[in-house]
Amino acid sequence: MSRALVLAPLLASLAAGAASSSAEGTSAVQRLAGELATAVRKLPAEAPVGLYLSGGSAELRRAVGSVLTSRLASANLAPVLVDAPSAEAAESVARAQGARTLVRLTLDVEAGALRARGDALGTWVNFWSGRVPTRPAKPSGALVESVDADAEVLALASVGAPATTPPTGGPRSVRLLGAVLARLEQPIAALAAGDLDGDGRDEIAVLTEAEVSVFDADGRLLARRELDGLPFSNAPTREPFGALAVLPGPPRLAAWSTRRAQGELLVLDKNRGSLRPVGTLDSAPLGPVERGSFVPGQTAFQAEVRLADGKPVTLSAPFTTAAFASPRMLFVHPDGTGSLYSRAGTSPTRLSGLGAGSALGDLDGDGTPELLTTSPLLQPSPDALRVHALNGADPTVHEPLWQGALPPGRALYVVTANLDGDARREVVVGLLKPDGTGELFLLRQGAP
Repeated sequence: MSRALVLAPLLASLAAGAASSSAEGTSAVQRLAGELATAVRKLPAEAPVGLYLSGGSAELRRAVGSVLTSRLASANLAPVLVDAPSAEAAESVARAQGARTLVRLTLDVEAGALRARGDALGTWVNFWSGRVPTRPAKPSGALVESVDADAEVLALASVGAPATTPPTGGPRSVRLLGAVLARLEQPIAALAAGDLDGDGRDEIAVLTEAEVSVFDADGRLLARRELDGLPFSNAPTREPFGALAVLPGPPRLAAWSTRRAQGELLVLDKNRGSLRPVGTLDSAPLGPVERGSFVPGQTAFQAEVRLADGKPVTLSAPFTTAAFASPRMLFVHPDGTGSLYSRAGTSPTRLSGLGAGSALGDLDGDGTPELLTTSPLLQPSPDALRVHALNGADPTVHEPLWQGALPPGRALYVVTANLDGDARREVVVGLLKPDGTGELFLLRQGAP
């Protein structure tokens, strides 16, 4: 299914939501349009109002333009969309269309926010004032509005993102845009992604010390299961910690919190909105087929991993994070070093400067995974995500393909997911917030 067909109902619902209610909508596009419409009315603007939008993807501009024109029409400002090659050229185009006020806005998504920056000016000019026509003093003013971005904004902004290999044959471009996907009342103990319902797109699974939750690509809660029916562990960890993985054929979710003496195998029933238990676990699920064991009382796994064929891989030290992108395997140790295996049975490449939030995933769709990692500092401010190409002895010694700051909090978990069925994977970061709650932060490839 093409992305245009997927976005069509989204655009229609945004416009319908703006037309059907005078209250602010729940989506980021509707919230931003509401803030902008209020700011334009306060100028005050003279009708008709011309609206020129630049920046972002065409789909994002179209969505914001549709909702904002609806809000301005409700305020009797007779808005008209202005199509011009530049902000400077928009003034004469708006004047030719009969607009008395021109609103020029640039849209972008950065640091988890959808932002609009620009100005408003009167288009009527006094041609009798001399050789240089003069504008009216009002309406005029700067417009700067910002709202928290959401999954819908990322879906709109991701259309038109680069997906071709540069002529040099080097790594494909990576440009990630982020937004809060979901908030949790408890800190995250483990994070995983995989196709749990067989529709070709991944769901996101979250483990806390009390429950397992599954979310869809838009951050909607699909199902939740409390863990209070499982026996308590004799050696629980002080901080929430555990293991979570999506198992293949048929898809099942394997979850084990260190607060419990055993884990569970769960099946997602979307129709009933439930996670149904189908068995128990006797080993920690590190990946689809990889298994390990907890270090009693510590937020770490023992230094031995069992692979699908039952053969063990013995590491140099216990580890806190495991990531798999067959045949590659990554293990991050508590001291911030890592062991990267090109395949089972080979000697690992020793990495340094890795954060607990580390993963392997193909973000650019070229068939080769990238290395993702967060800050190795204990209390970074802010935490940051880096994306490195897997080349050379130690990828982290080279400049990252992309890096960016994350929202406030400690990024302890990172997974990649195929949320829309294309070749490129998205990134989901699990954050421990300063107030002790958890947050899922979604990053998608964005259009330039």
